[in-house]
Amino acid sequence: MLVLWDIDGTLLSSEGSGAKGIEIAGRELFGAEFSLDGIELGGRLDPLILRDVFAMIGIDDFEAHHATYRARYHDILKELLAGEHSVQALPGAVELLDRLEEMPGVTQALVTGNYQETAALKLQAAGIDPDRFAFGVYGDEGAVRHELPPLALARYEADHGAAADHVVLLGDTEHDITSGQAAGCRVLAVCTGSHDKARLIDAGADLVLDDLSEVDAVLSWLLASAQEPEE
Repeated sequence: MLVLWDIDGTLLSSEGSGAKGIEIAGRELFGAEFSLDGIELGGRLDPLILRDVFAMIGIDDFEAHHATYRARYHDILKELLAGEHSVQALPGAVELLDRLEEMPGVTQALVTGNYQETAALKLQAAGIDPDRFAFGVYGDEGAVRHELPPLALARYEADHGAAADHVVLLGDTEHDITSGQAAGCRVLAVCTGSHDKARLIDAGADLVLDDLSEVDAVLSWLLASAQEPEE
């Protein structure tokens, strides 16, 4: 079984530090008009969020500015996480990671809209070692969220010499749900992020939970769903 984890709103809460870092970096580099007002953040790719802001403020050449912005955003987020912004692992997440790690035949990996380096900062701030995941697929590896889960499946197959028998994606937004299911994953959605239960149900998640705190029940569902025939 391959278990794919989203980060923000699923594994941890970064208390808005990511959005704050994006805005600080953007305003330093591109001026006071750089703003996330009206930009949807939850479940989306960091480079795509930047493209949306650029479109609003009239910057046309994304590639000319992306690397400089990315480096500055990393440095600012590192400062924020070392200072006033606390990052907390969400209920049940670490225990579920631990329990899955003990199970033979289970591989855990990341599928996130974050850049790899900022994903690592958030995980470390929450007390989660990024190296405990077999691999990750990150926000700069696709143009849209739907491109990330297939990359994760391909990466697993390249590492193991065969496709995973069963794949579950854990996320907190409709983007996690639709992208995961489009790639053939079952999706467990939690209400600990930016999308409420009704929105997650409407998006068609296979299971929606308030959080991951009932770890035994989550494990039972994961194991039971692995025995169900794929549609």
